Order: sequence, then C-alpha cells, then structure tokens
Amino acid sequence: MIIYFLLILTQSCIGIRTDDSINLGNNYRFIQDTPQTIIYHSNDNYEGIGVEIIPPMVLSYQFDDRYIIVKSQDIDETTGNIEGKSIRYWIIDKRLRANSVESLDSINFYRILDERNISLRFSDS
Repeated sequence: MIIYFLLILTQSCIGIRTDDSINLGNNYRFIQDTPQTIIYHSNDNYEGIGVEIIPPMVLSYQFDDRYIIVKSQDIDETTGNIEGKSIRYWIIDKRLRANSVESLDSINFYRILDERNISLRFSDS
C-alpha cells in the first residue's frame, strides 16, 4: 500500500514546474528555457506570459536600472539550427515602449553605447 501511494505521489508531481525566468526590471524577463528569449509583460505581477521582444536565441545579456543590452543569434525556425545565422545586438531603454526596440549590427551597437554613455558590456566581449 505504501509503495502504491509513493508511486501515485511521484507521478503526480511530474507536471509541476517552477518559474526560472530572470526579472530584468520594468516588466522585462529573460526566459531561460530553450529557445532563450526576452519578453515584456504588461502586468506588474508576472503570470508566465508576455510579448517576445528579443527573438531567440539570446546569447548574452546585461542590464541595469535603465537599460538591457542583448546579443542574440537568429535560429532556423524549422530545424532550430543556428549555424550560419546572423548575430544581432539590441539596446532596450526600459523607459520607452517595448515595441520600439530594433536590432543593430555590432558597429552601430557599440557606437550607440558610447553616444549614450551606457557602461554595460557583455562578459564575453
């Protein structure tokens, strides 16, 4: 009887999952599950859903009170392959609307960081 009870107990816990997303502030979250992405949610309390702001695959990110910087790589939507796909850079000003974010090439990305005196840098740079 005890074995039967333990079997039911362990099987019922398989579907339970915890939220492992990382709060980046101002309703932005890094989703760690593959494919890794950054989302924006409009509610003050995160409820597990949001609008994708940075498409997969996020390679690196840093953030402070005002900005989030992101390095991402495009993925093939049918195969999930990243080989030969473009690297894109992003600067999110958390004070502005989430839908105003656009990708940059590396030259313009670092130029804008300098122009705006944004001190964030990727740890892999």
